Amino acid sequence: MPRMLSPDDACISVDVPSNRGTARYNGRTIDVSDPGHARALKAAGYTTAGTAGSPARTGGYRCTSCGFSAFFKTCGRCGGACERPDLAA
Repeated sequence: MPRMLSPDDACISVDVPSNRGTARYNGRTIDVSDPGHARALKAAGYTTAGTAGSPARTGGYRCTSCGFSAFFKTCGRCGGACERPDLAA
């Protein structure tokens, strides 16, 4: 089931009404086991956490000498020139 993130850092607890009473979830990141609760939390502004890992790094430069990844045109490791991999070809 999904892991949900709160819409605001100030929101640390939420009560979800259900047919068997009220379910309370505590914390800014919560694990939801009931699909109905997940729908109710999405309606309240909660978002599903990204579970696919970190996003691919697409920006920045690559050093032509040592291959170090940088955000500047001069390498911070060896001082060599860096170029954008998408513009090098």
